[in-house]
Amino acid sequence: MARPLTFSVGIPTFNQAEYLEATILSLLNQTRPPDEIVISDHFSTDHTPDIIAKYAGQVRGVKPPVGSNVGGQWNFTISCLSGDWITLFSSDDIAYPNFVETLVRGASRRDDAVLVRAGWENIDKDGKVLSKQYLLSVKSTLLPPDNLFEQRHGPKASFAAFAVHRETLHKSGGYHLGMESFGDWPMFAQLAPFGSFIYENELISGYRVGHDGDKFRKRLGMWIRDEQRMFYEVFPLAAQRAGLTDTAWIAQSSRENFLRYLLSAQDKLSAEERANVVPLFQSWAERTGSEQLLQTFAEGRPLPRPMRSILNRGKNLVRPFAQRLRGALPRR
Repeated sequence: MARPLTFSVGIPTFNQAEYLEATILSLLNQTRPPDEIVISDHFSTDHTPDIIAKYAGQVRGVKPPVGSNVGGQWNFTISCLSGDWITLFSSDDIAYPNFVETLVRGASRRDDAVLVRAGWENIDKDGKVLSKQYLLSVKSTLLPPDNLFEQRHGPKASFAAFAVHRETLHKSGGYHLGMESFGDWPMFAQLAPFGSFIYENELISGYRVGHDGDKFRKRLGMWIRDEQRMFYEVFPLAAQRAGLTDTAWIAQSSRENFLRYLLSAQDKLSAEERANVVPLFQSWAERTGSEQLLQTFAEGRPLPRPMRSILNRGKNLVRPFAQRLRGALPRR
């Protein structure tokens, strides 16, 4: 008889003492407790060390190398975990009591499973639920290479509601050390060639949003650079590992994402701000052959909205109803 799989939770954190204790308590209050909880504190200057010390014996505190970037801290955190399956959980999010139980159940469904994902709720700084987020378009089981194709426009999972097979993550290369902001998206793409993705149709966590400022304005430059790393480093390697010889979809997806970012910038930024971000887009425009689109953006003229963008706007109108319907469906 096979032994029960073990499950570890890693929490990378920096100066989020305001929320950390609630996160810890939510993970200690599980129907199926995690086998270990490790908190990787990147030398916080608030009360984070005191909170970790308060729960010594129930959680283990570690410190990553000084100066670690996103990928570096996450990889260090993973190196401290011993479970068969692991998750990284933000220090400002809340794990619902079914969090570990649901992810472990998904991990047990197939021997070739490498990723389990589930639904979550977006919550505000006070914990009020803003929206329910089931993954409406994903299947209960998705095999390679389809699980790679589905990642081409962004991560099809939430950092607050996933788990990965630890040994396979290591085999895939771990977190991409070159990433400045993205962590979960490259991880999912790198894992895709190695096995199946499982979806559990349950809400298992609260993902805190809106409390840390305007991310679009603060992180746009990092996001643009990371998008290029995805399409010119991560996806080509993943496609090669998946045995794909036709990779035209990568270039096409890069062009589509480039236009999507331009449209977002046009919609969200003032004329002065748009002028300031044009240089950020220059390299990506050249790589995708989209210099004319960037010129249109720079001149303040309307950008073409592709059918995909128009359809997405329509989907957003019906999404709340679809989310309620998905929540009413039985578990698969």
